[in-house]
Amino acid sequence: MKNKKRYREDLCRMRRSIVVSLIGVGVMIFFCVFAVQIWPRISGKPQITINGLSDMTVAAGADFVDEGAHADILGENVDDRIYVTGEVDTSVPGTYEISYNVDGRWQTYSAVRTVTVKDETAPEITLNGEENVTVDRIEDYQEPGASACDNCDGDLTAGLTEEMEQVNAYTYQVTYRAEDAAGNVGTAVRQVVIRDTVPPEISLSGEASVSIKEREKFEDPGATAQDDRDGDLTSQIERSGYIDIYRPGTYTVVYTVSDAGGNQAQVQRQVTVEQVYSNPANSVYLTFDDGPSADVTPQILDTLAKNNVKATFFICDYDDSKIPLLKRMIAEGHTIGIHGYSHDYKTIYASPDAFMDNVYKLRDKLKEDTGYEAFCMRFPGGSSNTVSAKYCPGIMTNLVQKLTDDGMMYVDWNVSSGDASGKRLTPAQIAANVRGGLKHGRGNIVLMHDTSAKKTTADAVQSMIDGAKADGYAFYPITADTVPVHQGIRN
Repeated sequence: MKNKKRYREDLCRMRRSIVVSLIGVGVMIFFCVFAVQIWPRISGKPQITINGLSDMTVAAGADFVDEGAHADILGENVDDRIYVTGEVDTSVPGTYEISYNVDGRWQTYSAVRTVTVKDETAPEITLNGEENVTVDRIEDYQEPGASACDNCDGDLTAGLTEEMEQVNAYTYQVTYRAEDAAGNVGTAVRQVVIRDTVPPEISLSGEASVSIKEREKFEDPGATAQDDRDGDLTSQIERSGYIDIYRPGTYTVVYTVSDAGGNQAQVQRQVTVEQVYSNPANSVYLTFDDGPSADVTPQILDTLAKNNVKATFFICDYDDSKIPLLKRMIAEGHTIGIHGYSHDYKTIYASPDAFMDNVYKLRDKLKEDTGYEAFCMRFPGGSSNTVSAKYCPGIMTNLVQKLTDDGMMYVDWNVSSGDASGKRLTPAQIAANVRGGLKHGRGNIVLMHDTSAKKTTADAVQSMIDGAKADGYAFYPITADTVPVHQGIRN
Protein backbone atom coordinates (compact mmCIF):
# COMPACT_ATOMS: atom_id res chain seq x y z
CA MET A 1 0.00 0.00 0.00
CA LYS A 2 2.85 2.25 0.92
CA ASN A 3 4.51 1.63 -2.48
CA LYS A 4 1.36 2.53 -4.36
CA LYS A 5 1.04 5.72 -2.38
CA ARG A 6 4.67 6.70 -3.12
CA TYR A 7 4.19 5.95 -6.80
CA ARG A 8 1.18 8.27 -7.01
CA GLU A 9 3.11 11.04 -5.26
CA ASP A 10 6.05 10.73 -7.69
CA LEU A 11 3.70 10.76 -10.67
CA CYS A 12 2.06 13.95 -9.39
CA ARG A 13 5.39 15.63 -8.89
CA MET A 14 6.49 14.71 -12.41
CA ARG A 15 3.27 16.05 -13.89
CA ARG A 16 3.66 19.32 -11.98
CA SER A 17 7.27 19.57 -13.25
CA ILE A 18 6.19 19.02 -16.85
CA VAL A 19 3.47 21.61 -16.55
CA VAL A 20 5.90 24.13 -15.06
CA SER A 21 8.39 23.49 -17.88
CA LEU A 22 5.74 23.90 -20.56
CA ILE A 23 4.58 27.12 -18.95
CA GLY A 24 8.24 28.37 -18.91
CA VAL A 25 8.75 27.52 -22.57
CA GLY A 26 5.54 29.23 -23.48
CA VAL A 27 6.56 32.32 -21.57
CA MET A 28 9.97 32.39 -23.39
CA ILE A 29 8.29 32.02 -26.77
CA PHE A 30 5.88 34.80 -25.89
CA PHE A 31 8.69 37.18 -24.94
CA CYS A 32 10.71 36.33 -28.11
CA VAL A 33 7.72 37.03 -30.31
CA PHE A 34 7.02 40.13 -28.31
CA ALA A 35 10.63 41.37 -28.66
CA VAL A 36 10.82 40.68 -32.39
CA GLN A 37 7.33 41.29 -33.64
CA ILE A 38 5.35 43.29 -31.10
CA TRP A 39 7.80 45.56 -29.24
CA PRO A 40 9.37 47.16 -32.36
CA ARG A 41 5.87 48.04 -33.53
CA ILE A 42 5.02 49.47 -30.12
CA SER A 43 8.37 51.21 -29.56
CA GLY A 44 9.18 52.12 -33.25
CA LYS A 45 12.88 51.02 -32.88
CA PRO A 46 14.73 51.19 -36.26
CA GLN A 47 17.55 48.95 -37.51
CA ILE A 48 20.40 51.22 -38.85
CA THR A 49 23.05 49.77 -41.21
CA ILE A 50 26.11 51.80 -42.29
CA ASN A 51 26.87 51.66 -46.03
CA GLY A 52 30.52 50.77 -46.68
CA LEU A 53 33.13 50.64 -43.94
CA SER A 54 32.25 51.72 -40.42
CA ASP A 55 35.93 52.34 -39.70
CA MET A 56 37.85 53.94 -42.55
CA THR A 57 40.99 55.94 -43.33
CA VAL A 58 41.19 58.90 -45.75
CA ALA A 59 44.36 60.59 -47.00
CA ALA A 60 44.74 64.18 -45.93
CA GLY A 61 43.70 66.55 -48.67
CA ALA A 62 41.63 63.90 -50.45
CA ASP A 63 37.88 64.14 -50.92
CA PHE A 64 35.76 62.29 -48.36
CA VAL A 65 32.65 60.79 -49.89
CA ASP A 66 30.01 59.78 -47.34
CA GLU A 67 28.29 56.59 -48.47
CA GLY A 68 25.49 57.13 -45.93
CA ALA A 69 23.40 54.52 -44.13
CA HIS A 70 20.17 52.54 -44.42
CA ALA A 71 17.38 52.26 -41.83
CA ASP A 72 14.25 50.12 -41.64
CA ILE A 73 11.63 49.06 -39.10
CA LEU A 74 10.52 45.49 -39.60
CA GLY A 75 11.47 45.67 -43.28
CA GLU A 76 9.88 49.03 -43.89
CA ASN A 77 12.41 51.53 -45.40
CA VAL A 78 12.75 54.66 -43.27
CA ASP A 79 15.89 56.17 -44.92
CA ASP A 80 14.09 59.48 -45.16
CA ARG A 81 14.06 59.69 -41.35
CA ILE A 82 17.90 59.48 -41.11
CA TYR A 83 19.72 62.65 -40.22
CA VAL A 84 23.55 62.93 -40.01
CA THR A 85 25.63 64.68 -37.38
CA GLY A 86 29.37 65.23 -37.42
CA GLU A 87 31.66 66.13 -40.33
CA VAL A 88 35.13 65.28 -41.67
CA ASP A 89 37.77 67.93 -42.40
CA THR A 90 40.35 66.21 -44.62
CA SER A 91 42.65 69.22 -44.43
CA VAL A 92 43.31 68.46 -40.76
CA PRO A 93 44.61 65.01 -39.77
CA GLY A 94 42.72 63.36 -36.90
CA THR A 95 39.82 61.04 -36.03
CA TYR A 96 36.25 62.05 -36.87
CA GLU A 97 32.85 60.48 -36.18
CA ILE A 98 29.84 60.59 -38.47
CA SER A 99 26.58 59.66 -36.70
CA TYR A 100 23.51 58.42 -38.61
CA ASN A 101 20.44 59.07 -36.42
CA VAL A 102 16.78 58.08 -36.45
CA ASP A 103 14.36 59.29 -33.76
CA GLY A 104 12.26 56.54 -32.19
CA ARG A 105 9.03 56.90 -30.10
CA TRP A 106 10.83 57.41 -26.81
CA GLN A 107 14.55 57.75 -27.83
CA THR A 108 17.02 58.43 -30.67
CA TYR A 109 18.84 55.50 -32.25
CA SER A 110 22.28 55.94 -33.89
CA ALA A 111 25.05 54.14 -35.83
CA VAL A 112 28.53 55.68 -35.94
CA ARG A 113 31.19 55.67 -38.68
CA THR A 114 34.77 56.44 -37.56
CA VAL A 115 36.91 58.28 -40.16
CA THR A 116 40.65 58.70 -39.65
CA VAL A 117 42.28 61.46 -41.71
CA LYS A 118 45.93 60.54 -42.13
CA ASP A 119 48.68 62.71 -43.60
CA GLU A 120 50.73 60.49 -45.94
CA THR A 121 51.76 63.13 -48.50
CA ALA A 122 55.29 64.49 -48.44
CA PRO A 123 55.91 68.23 -48.77
CA GLU A 124 56.39 69.51 -52.31
CA ILE A 125 59.68 71.28 -53.01
CA THR A 126 59.99 73.79 -55.84
CA LEU A 127 63.46 74.77 -57.04
CA ASN A 128 64.26 78.41 -57.66
CA GLY A 129 66.04 78.67 -61.00
CA GLU A 130 67.09 75.79 -63.25
CA GLU A 131 67.24 72.14 -62.31
CA ASN A 132 70.60 71.81 -64.09
CA VAL A 133 73.20 74.53 -63.65
CA THR A 134 76.51 74.80 -65.50
CA VAL A 135 79.39 76.85 -64.12
CA ASP A 136 83.04 77.28 -65.06
CA ARG A 137 84.17 76.50 -61.50
CA ILE A 138 82.28 75.15 -58.50
CA GLU A 139 83.32 78.29 -56.66
CA ASP A 140 81.18 80.27 -59.13
CA TYR A 141 78.00 78.48 -58.08
CA GLN A 142 75.50 80.67 -56.26
CA GLU A 143 72.71 78.85 -54.46
CA PRO A 144 69.31 80.04 -55.79
CA GLY A 145 67.42 78.17 -53.08
CA ALA A 146 64.01 76.52 -53.12
CA SER A 147 60.60 76.64 -51.43
CA ALA A 148 58.58 73.93 -49.69
CA CYS A 149 54.83 73.61 -49.21
CA ASP A 150 52.83 70.89 -47.45
CA ASN A 151 49.18 70.07 -48.04
CA CYS A 152 48.52 70.11 -44.29
CA ASP A 153 51.24 72.21 -42.70
CA GLY A 154 51.44 74.91 -45.36
CA ASP A 155 54.71 76.77 -45.98
CA LEU A 156 57.73 74.78 -44.75
CA THR A 157 60.40 76.83 -46.54
CA ALA A 158 61.88 78.00 -43.24
CA GLY A 159 62.69 74.41 -42.29
CA LEU A 160 64.13 73.47 -45.70
CA THR A 161 67.66 72.00 -45.61
CA GLU A 162 70.26 71.93 -48.41
CA GLU A 163 73.17 69.54 -48.80
CA MET A 164 75.76 69.52 -51.60
CA GLU A 165 77.80 66.44 -52.45
CA GLN A 166 80.28 65.73 -55.24
CA VAL A 167 79.14 62.98 -57.61
CA ASN A 168 82.25 62.87 -59.78
CA ALA A 169 85.07 65.15 -60.90
CA TYR A 170 82.67 67.31 -62.94
CA THR A 171 79.29 67.01 -61.23
CA TYR A 172 77.86 68.13 -57.89
CA GLN A 173 74.40 67.44 -56.54
CA VAL A 174 72.42 69.70 -54.21
CA THR A 175 69.67 67.88 -52.28
CA TYR A 176 66.84 69.87 -50.70
CA ARG A 177 64.87 68.22 -47.85
CA ALA A 178 61.68 69.18 -46.00
CA GLU A 179 59.72 67.22 -43.34
CA ASP A 180 56.11 67.82 -42.26
CA ALA A 181 54.55 67.29 -38.81
CA ALA A 182 53.47 63.76 -39.75
CA GLY A 183 57.05 62.77 -40.58
CA ASN A 184 56.62 62.74 -44.34
CA VAL A 185 59.85 63.79 -46.10
CA GLY A 186 60.04 65.53 -49.48
CA THR A 187 63.23 65.95 -51.50
CA ALA A 188 64.35 67.68 -54.70
CA VAL A 189 67.71 67.60 -56.49
CA ARG A 190 69.69 70.14 -58.51
CA GLN A 191 72.67 69.14 -60.67
CA VAL A 192 75.63 71.48 -60.81
CA VAL A 193 78.00 70.67 -63.67
CA ILE A 194 81.44 72.13 -64.27
CA ARG A 195 81.50 73.38 -67.83
CA ASP A 196 83.36 71.16 -70.31
CA THR A 197 85.87 73.26 -72.24
CA VAL A 198 88.25 70.49 -73.28
CA PRO A 199 87.63 69.02 -76.78
CA PRO A 200 88.06 65.30 -77.48
CA GLU A 201 91.36 63.97 -78.74
CA ILE A 202 90.96 62.50 -82.22
CA SER A 203 93.68 60.52 -83.97
CA LEU A 204 93.94 59.02 -87.44
CA SER A 205 94.35 55.29 -87.76
CA GLY A 206 96.98 54.74 -90.40
CA GLU A 207 98.79 57.37 -92.44
CA ALA A 208 97.68 60.97 -92.87
CA SER A 209 98.43 60.80 -96.61
CA VAL A 210 97.69 57.75 -98.75
CA SER A 211 97.62 56.95 -102.46
CA ILE A 212 95.41 54.55 -104.37
CA LYS A 213 95.14 53.64 -108.01
CA GLU A 214 92.24 54.82 -110.12
CA ARG A 215 89.22 52.46 -109.69
CA GLU A 216 90.80 51.00 -106.53
CA LYS A 217 88.41 50.99 -103.59
CA PHE A 218 89.58 53.18 -100.73
CA GLU A 219 89.67 51.09 -97.56
CA ASP A 220 89.34 53.75 -94.90
CA PRO A 221 91.34 52.88 -91.75
CA GLY A 222 89.26 55.47 -89.90
CA ALA A 223 90.15 57.29 -86.71
CA THR A 224 89.72 57.03 -82.94
CA ALA A 225 88.48 59.60 -80.42
CA GLN A 226 88.75 59.84 -76.65
CA ASP A 227 87.23 62.46 -74.35
CA ASP A 228 88.30 63.30 -70.81
CA ARG A 229 84.66 63.10 -69.65
CA ASP A 230 82.71 61.09 -72.19
CA GLY A 231 85.34 58.40 -72.71
CA ASP A 232 85.58 56.58 -76.03
CA LEU A 233 83.81 58.55 -78.79
CA THR A 234 85.15 56.56 -81.73
CA SER A 235 81.68 55.33 -82.71
CA GLN A 236 80.46 58.93 -82.91
CA ILE A 237 83.06 60.12 -85.41
CA GLU A 238 81.50 61.51 -88.59
CA ARG A 239 83.37 61.20 -91.87
CA SER A 240 82.88 63.62 -94.74
CA GLY A 241 84.54 64.06 -98.10
CA TYR A 242 83.85 62.04 -101.25
CA ILE A 243 86.71 60.25 -102.96
CA ASP A 244 85.93 59.87 -106.64
CA ILE A 245 87.97 56.82 -107.55
CA TYR A 246 87.05 57.35 -111.21
CA ARG A 247 88.74 60.75 -111.34
CA PRO A 248 92.47 61.18 -110.61
CA GLY A 249 93.26 63.88 -108.07
CA THR A 250 93.81 64.57 -104.38
CA TYR A 251 90.84 64.39 -102.05
CA THR A 252 90.42 65.32 -98.41
CA VAL A 253 88.61 63.12 -95.93
CA VAL A 254 87.55 64.94 -92.76
CA TYR A 255 86.85 63.14 -89.46
CA THR A 256 84.83 65.15 -86.93
CA VAL A 257 83.68 64.33 -83.41
CA SER A 258 81.92 66.33 -80.68
CA ASP A 259 81.61 65.64 -76.97
CA ALA A 260 78.53 66.15 -74.80
CA GLY A 261 79.70 69.66 -73.99
CA GLY A 262 79.69 70.64 -77.66
CA ASN A 263 83.49 70.75 -78.00
CA GLN A 264 84.56 69.61 -81.44
CA ALA A 265 87.74 67.99 -82.71
CA GLN A 266 88.73 67.30 -86.29
CA VAL A 267 91.50 65.61 -88.29
CA GLN A 268 92.04 65.19 -92.02
CA ARG A 269 93.49 62.61 -94.34
CA GLN A 270 94.72 63.31 -97.87
CA VAL A 271 93.88 60.61 -100.40
CA THR A 272 95.49 60.77 -103.83
CA VAL A 273 93.88 58.87 -106.70
CA GLU A 274 96.57 58.04 -109.25
CA GLN A 275 95.59 57.97 -112.92
CA VAL A 276 95.49 54.59 -114.60
CA TYR A 277 92.76 54.95 -117.18
CA SER A 278 92.06 57.51 -119.88
CA ASN A 279 89.42 57.82 -122.55
CA PRO A 280 90.42 57.71 -126.19
CA ALA A 281 91.16 61.12 -127.61
CA ASN A 282 88.25 62.81 -129.34
CA SER A 283 85.80 60.13 -128.21
CA VAL A 284 82.01 60.33 -128.24
CA TYR A 285 79.73 58.18 -126.06
CA LEU A 286 76.11 58.27 -127.18
CA THR A 287 73.83 57.52 -124.23
CA PHE A 288 70.03 57.08 -124.23
CA ASP A 289 67.90 57.32 -121.06
CA ASP A 290 64.41 56.05 -120.15
CA GLY A 291 64.03 53.17 -122.66
CA PRO A 292 63.46 50.70 -124.02
CA SER A 293 60.48 51.80 -126.13
CA ALA A 294 58.63 49.72 -128.69
CA ASP A 295 58.92 52.19 -131.58
CA VAL A 296 61.89 54.51 -130.97
CA THR A 297 64.43 51.97 -129.66
CA PRO A 298 64.34 49.77 -132.82
CA GLN A 299 64.91 52.85 -135.02
CA ILE A 300 67.90 53.92 -132.89
CA LEU A 301 69.35 50.40 -132.98
CA ASP A 302 68.90 50.20 -136.76
CA THR A 303 70.76 53.50 -137.27
CA LEU A 304 73.58 52.48 -134.93
CA ALA A 305 73.93 49.10 -136.68
CA LYS A 306 73.98 50.75 -140.11
CA ASN A 307 76.91 52.94 -138.98
CA ASN A 308 78.63 50.28 -136.84
CA VAL A 309 78.38 52.61 -133.81
CA LYS A 310 78.10 51.26 -130.29
CA ALA A 311 76.15 53.19 -127.66
CA THR A 312 74.92 52.96 -124.04
CA PHE A 313 71.30 52.62 -122.92
CA PHE A 314 70.31 53.57 -119.35
CA ILE A 315 67.04 51.70 -119.00
CA CYS A 316 63.97 51.89 -116.76
CA ASP A 317 61.55 49.08 -115.89
CA TYR A 318 60.15 47.15 -118.85
CA ASP A 319 57.59 44.46 -119.65
CA ASP A 320 58.23 41.09 -121.28
CA SER A 321 57.64 42.48 -124.77
CA LYS A 322 60.85 44.57 -124.42
CA ILE A 323 63.12 41.65 -123.53
CA PRO A 324 63.96 40.95 -127.24
CA LEU A 325 65.09 44.58 -127.59
CA LEU A 326 67.38 44.21 -124.57
CA LYS A 327 68.83 41.00 -125.95
CA ARG A 328 69.40 42.74 -129.28
CA MET A 329 71.32 45.56 -127.52
CA ILE A 330 73.56 43.00 -125.85
CA ALA A 331 74.07 40.95 -129.02
CA GLU A 332 75.04 44.04 -131.04
CA GLY A 333 77.68 45.14 -128.51
CA HIS A 334 75.90 48.00 -126.79
CA THR A 335 76.17 48.68 -123.05
CA ILE A 336 73.12 48.56 -120.81
CA GLY A 337 73.14 50.68 -117.66
CA ILE A 338 70.55 51.18 -114.94
CA HIS A 339 68.43 54.32 -114.80
CA GLY A 340 66.03 52.93 -112.22
CA TYR A 341 63.10 50.59 -111.76
CA SER A 342 61.09 53.78 -111.13
CA HIS A 343 61.70 57.32 -112.32
CA ASP A 344 59.44 58.94 -109.71
CA TYR A 345 61.67 61.39 -107.81
CA LYS A 346 59.48 61.43 -104.70
CA THR A 347 59.73 57.66 -104.38
CA ILE A 348 63.33 56.97 -105.32
CA TYR A 349 64.87 59.93 -103.45
CA ALA A 350 62.88 59.35 -100.26
CA SER A 351 65.93 57.75 -98.60
CA PRO A 352 69.29 56.19 -99.49
CA ASP A 353 67.84 52.70 -99.01
CA ALA A 354 64.88 53.48 -101.25
CA PHE A 355 67.21 54.62 -104.02
CA MET A 356 69.58 51.66 -103.76
CA ASP A 357 66.62 49.27 -103.84
CA ASN A 358 65.38 51.05 -106.96
CA VAL A 359 68.73 50.46 -108.70
CA TYR A 360 69.36 46.88 -107.62
CA LYS A 361 65.78 45.73 -108.25
CA LEU A 362 66.14 46.58 -111.95
CA ARG A 363 69.72 45.28 -112.14
CA ASP A 364 68.60 41.91 -110.75
CA LYS A 365 65.61 41.76 -113.12
CA LEU A 366 67.84 42.50 -116.12
CA LYS A 367 70.25 39.74 -115.16
CA GLU A 368 67.43 37.24 -114.64
CA ASP A 369 65.84 38.05 -118.03
CA THR A 370 68.99 38.32 -120.15
CA GLY A 371 71.99 37.12 -118.12
CA TYR A 372 73.53 40.60 -118.43
CA GLU A 373 74.90 42.19 -115.26
CA ALA A 374 74.94 45.97 -115.41
CA PHE A 375 78.03 47.70 -113.97
CA CYS A 376 76.99 51.34 -114.43
CA MET A 377 74.02 53.58 -113.77
CA ARG A 378 72.76 57.10 -114.24
CA PHE A 379 70.89 59.10 -111.63
CA PRO A 380 67.47 60.36 -112.74
CA GLY A 381 68.18 64.08 -113.06
CA GLY A 382 71.94 63.46 -112.86
CA SER A 383 74.14 63.49 -109.75
CA SER A 384 73.91 67.31 -109.68
CA ASN A 385 70.11 67.35 -109.41
CA THR A 386 68.61 69.59 -106.73
CA VAL A 387 65.09 68.14 -106.71
CA SER A 388 66.20 65.22 -104.47
CA ALA A 389 66.84 67.67 -101.63
CA LYS A 390 63.10 68.30 -101.52
CA TYR A 391 62.57 64.73 -100.33
CA CYS A 392 65.82 63.93 -98.49
CA PRO A 393 68.37 66.75 -98.04
CA GLY A 394 71.97 65.62 -98.50
CA ILE A 395 71.01 62.35 -100.13
CA MET A 396 73.21 62.73 -103.21
CA THR A 397 76.41 62.98 -101.17
CA ASN A 398 75.39 59.75 -99.48
CA LEU A 399 74.43 57.98 -102.71
CA VAL A 400 77.56 58.69 -104.71
CA GLN A 401 79.62 57.27 -101.85
CA LYS A 402 77.41 54.17 -101.48
CA LEU A 403 77.47 53.42 -105.19
CA THR A 404 81.23 53.88 -105.35
CA ASP A 405 81.75 51.66 -102.29
CA ASP A 406 79.51 49.02 -103.90
CA GLY A 407 81.55 49.09 -107.12
CA MET A 408 78.76 50.59 -109.24
CA MET A 409 79.95 53.28 -111.68
CA TYR A 410 77.65 56.28 -112.04
CA VAL A 411 77.76 58.27 -115.28
CA ASP A 412 76.67 61.87 -115.88
CA TRP A 413 77.10 63.78 -119.15
CA ASN A 414 78.95 66.79 -120.50
CA VAL A 415 77.02 67.19 -123.78
CA SER A 416 73.24 67.61 -123.88
CA SER A 417 71.12 67.07 -126.97
CA GLY A 418 68.41 69.30 -125.50
CA ASP A 419 65.72 66.74 -126.36
CA ALA A 420 64.33 66.90 -122.80
CA SER A 421 63.87 70.66 -122.77
CA GLY A 422 60.42 72.20 -122.72
CA LYS A 423 60.75 73.21 -126.36
CA ARG A 424 59.99 70.67 -129.05
CA LEU A 425 63.18 70.54 -131.11
CA THR A 426 63.52 69.33 -134.66
CA PRO A 427 65.97 66.52 -135.51
CA ALA A 428 68.26 69.11 -137.06
CA GLN A 429 68.28 71.20 -133.88
CA ILE A 430 69.02 68.16 -131.73
CA ALA A 431 71.89 67.13 -133.99
CA ALA A 432 73.24 70.71 -133.99
CA ASN A 433 73.15 70.82 -130.16
CA VAL A 434 75.22 67.66 -129.98
CA ARG A 435 77.74 68.72 -132.63
CA GLY A 436 78.12 72.12 -130.97
CA GLY A 437 78.72 70.58 -127.54
CA LEU A 438 81.51 68.21 -128.55
CA LYS A 439 85.08 69.18 -127.62
CA HIS A 440 88.34 67.71 -128.84
CA GLY A 441 90.77 66.27 -126.33
CA ARG A 442 88.20 64.76 -123.97
CA GLY A 443 85.60 62.04 -123.66
CA ASN A 444 82.26 63.48 -124.75
CA ILE A 445 79.30 61.77 -123.07
CA VAL A 446 76.09 62.77 -124.84
CA LEU A 447 72.70 62.79 -123.10
CA MET A 448 69.67 61.74 -125.18
CA HIS A 449 66.34 60.05 -124.44
CA ASP A 450 64.71 56.91 -125.78
CA THR A 451 60.94 57.01 -125.32
CA SER A 452 57.99 56.92 -127.69
CA ALA A 453 57.77 60.71 -127.40
CA LYS A 454 61.36 61.13 -128.65
CA LYS A 455 61.11 60.05 -132.29
CA THR A 456 62.80 63.31 -133.23
CA THR A 457 65.83 62.09 -131.29
CA ALA A 458 65.89 58.84 -133.25
CA ASP A 459 65.60 60.87 -136.46
CA ALA A 460 68.62 62.98 -135.40
CA VAL A 461 71.03 60.11 -134.67
CA GLN A 462 72.24 59.68 -138.26
CA SER A 463 72.89 63.39 -138.62
CA MET A 464 74.86 63.64 -135.36
CA ILE A 465 76.97 60.61 -136.31
CA ASP A 466 77.79 62.14 -139.66
CA GLY A 467 78.66 65.51 -138.13
CA ALA A 468 80.87 64.04 -135.37
CA LYS A 469 82.79 61.84 -137.83
CA ALA A 470 83.30 64.81 -140.09
CA ASP A 471 84.83 66.69 -137.15
CA GLY A 472 87.26 63.87 -136.35
CA TYR A 473 85.47 62.09 -133.50
CA ALA A 474 85.10 58.36 -132.92
CA PHE A 475 82.24 56.55 -131.14
CA TYR A 476 82.49 54.14 -128.18
CA PRO A 477 80.17 52.42 -125.72
CA ILE A 478 80.79 52.99 -122.01
CA THR A 479 82.85 50.14 -120.57
CA ALA A 480 84.28 49.37 -117.14
CA ASP A 481 87.47 51.16 -118.29
CA THR A 482 85.72 54.35 -119.38
CA VAL A 483 86.49 57.45 -117.33
CA PRO A 484 82.96 58.66 -116.51
CA VAL A 485 81.81 62.25 -116.37
CA HIS A 486 80.81 63.29 -112.86
CA GLN A 487 78.96 66.53 -112.22
CA GLY A 488 79.24 68.47 -108.97
CA ILE A 489 76.94 67.43 -106.13
CA ARG A 490 74.43 70.17 -105.26
CA ASN A 491 72.15 68.77 -102.56
